[in-house]
Amino acid sequence: MKTKFAFFDFDDTLIHGDSGRKLLKYYLQRYPLSFWRLGKVVIHYALYLLKVEPLNKAKSAWLYPLDLMSDKDIRHFYKTCLETSYYPGVIADLKKRKEEGYTIYICSASAEAYLRFCDLPVDEILGTKTEIVNGRYTSRMIGKNCKDEEKVVRINEILKNHNLEIDYDLSYAYSDSTHDIPMLSMVRNRIKIDKKDGHMSIFDIE
Repeated sequence: MKTKFAFFDFDDTLIHGDSGRKLLKYYLQRYPLSFWRLGKVVIHYALYLLKVEPLNKAKSAWLYPLDLMSDKDIRHFYKTCLETSYYPGVIADLKKRKEEGYTIYICSASAEAYLRFCDLPVDEILGTKTEIVNGRYTSRMIGKNCKDEEKVVRINEILKNHNLEIDYDLSYAYSDSTHDIPMLSMVRNRIKIDKKDGHMSIFDIE
């Protein structure tokens, strides 16, 4: 069945800034004695840049606060650091699309561990997955980083499972980055978000 979709990136699209950096800042401000753990983050990212380790290990190291936070802590982080960073204009557009009958997906490299606390009127949240142990989300990344072509893979999985087809001409995609060209190419209407103030314009991917 052909369906009108609106796909939204998260970092620098729905919110101002990078949610992963905000997670680290949030945790370090509350628990400054954990500052020494940043050394592990730096080491793993250096090894990733040197192509010695895969991205999964570097990203898992970055997300280490998740190993130490309860669901209550993670929810508080979302509400106080991410929700307060929303671009009002983009959020208004998302709500408008929903009122117009669009199916709304958030597709992001950010971790589902905290994106799940989003209470915007969205139908699916597709983010980077991390392992759940004894009902608690951890930093250990599983599967691929939900970025670039992987967003298309994840979207197509949901479409297949629900027997849906994108109405190309009527659907929208919102992003700040050329990394999202694969996702943007799935629809005719492509919206570019300005990182500075959330200003929206046509995203020319030609």
